[in-house]
Amino acid sequence: MSEQPRSFPSGSDGLDVLLAERAIEQALLRYARGVDRMDRDLAASAFHPDARITLGGTMADRDTTLDVVFTLVARRTMTMHYLTNVLVELDPADPDRARAETYGIAFQRSTSEPPRGNIVSGFRYVDLVTRRAGEWRVQERLTVSEWQRVDDLAGQWPLPEASLRGARDGSDPVSRPWPPDGPGPGAGEPGSGPEHPHE
Repeated sequence: MSEQPRSFPSGSDGLDVLLAERAIEQALLRYARGVDRMDRDLAASAFHPDARITLGGTMADRDTTLDVVFTLVARRTMTMHYLTNVLVELDPADPDRARAETYGIAFQRSTSEPPRGNIVSGFRYVDLVTRRAGEWRVQERLTVSEWQRVDDLAGQWPLPEASLRGARDGSDPVSRPWPPDGPGPGAGEPGSGPEHPHE
């Protein structure tokens, strides 16, 4: 049985713990955005340069793993990684170490290899995260597969032609300079909203 959790590690400051947890979550989210937008540098920034990552049963260094990941996602027309439950457990014996367990769901779409290229999968990241020079990054990652299914093409609903669409080449709306200069062309104009109320 696991030891009953404490609110904070012994001798820690509550604010420091919250800041550490948030910084760790930010690293995890950088990886998800980097993969989905095909921004390799952003994805790499989630890991220390000497990180070790287990993916598909194979352990490799950060750059080798990213080679594999970006080769795979380049075959897709779209990927979306949802990171949901994130449980961060700081090491009570070392303020610069933590473990993070993250639940995720990934959607992948492809036009070149249906139906196998259209996948929905459930997974977990089990990460050892360490702080170096004040920055939290993943040191070791285990990618745990939970389930996978084909996203049937017949069940996919086409996007309306007027919809603002995601991009993977640096032109995505999230890549606009920050702070943005207003909501962007067409936003709020008559007829510029989504065709379907649930979108």
